[in-house]
Amino acid sequence: MKCLLCVDGTTAPFCKAVLYPGAVRQIVRCEACGGSYYEPVPPLEEVARCYPHAYFTDFFKQYWKDYYKGRLMAEDLDRWRPEGTVLDVGCALGTMLAGVRDHSRRKVLGLEYSEAAAKAGKEVNKVDIAPGGLLNAPYAPASVDFVNINNVLEHERDPGAALLAAAKLLRPGGRLRLAVPNGPVDLRATSDLWSKLGKPVVTRHGGHLFFMTRRSLEALFARAGLKVLSARNFHFKLGAKARGWTKNPYRAFLEEPPPVPADGAAGMAVSQLKTLIPPRPSWALYKAGARWRRLFRCDASEFGYDYEMLAEKAL
Repeated sequence: MKCLLCVDGTTAPFCKAVLYPGAVRQIVRCEACGGSYYEPVPPLEEVARCYPHAYFTDFFKQYWKDYYKGRLMAEDLDRWRPEGTVLDVGCALGTMLAGVRDHSRRKVLGLEYSEAAAKAGKEVNKVDIAPGGLLNAPYAPASVDFVNINNVLEHERDPGAALLAAAKLLRPGGRLRLAVPNGPVDLRATSDLWSKLGKPVVTRHGGHLFFMTRRSLEALFARAGLKVLSARNFHFKLGAKARGWTKNPYRAFLEEPPPVPADGAAGMAVSQLKTLIPPRPSWALYKAGARWRRLFRCDASEFGYDYEMLAEKAL
């Protein structure tokens, strides 16, 4: 069948994987771009079962990390343009957007699939968050200057349509930042264990429907009318572990998976959840650490576990 990512190549069966506990599905790989995905693409009701609980408590426990990410993003964007509108796709509580808003002259907007998270984020951070995704975003075409898509595209049932929708929201000259797993590395443990054991094993890519290569991503950007400005690869230690190069890298996957914990936020009021926010840490230390880690992002590599790509819409 024709590849859903690059649309040039054809796909063939590659391995089988556990979509969610009890659901084994076929994964195919494209001979042209090297991208892989579930075939057929799971319906929405199956995708929903990949996320057994909301992880609300995590959103509050990592509050300052997300806020400081936004503050750092504001500094980065100021070197490009002094103002504009920023859209974060999959924004959770909108905490990163609050960091952008509080430290720049920018308007911020958020999209979040979880209606509960969107509602809580509006109360906690006073950010305009719309429930849903890019395909039903309630914004006018050419109304946004910068779109941030962080670890979301691999969860979409149609990454090409999602990226095209994001491109339509951008003003001419606007930019889009995409962070996404390096598909072959993300899928490596699954495919290796499938080859070794002859059966699928639960690994760490829960909810990921597509496993995109750099070539896959470049094809998606081109179809969306966006020019790639940079493509940086990072998380090299995780890349080594995924390849089985560290001690007992797959041991956790071969053990009986623990039961899924109940959502610790269920039934809790937002005022209660806010008590989970830790004391504010040092901004200077966070910024220094973040700048240091950026030194280990490489343009030429495909070894690391993740990609960060920056693209621009033509004027």
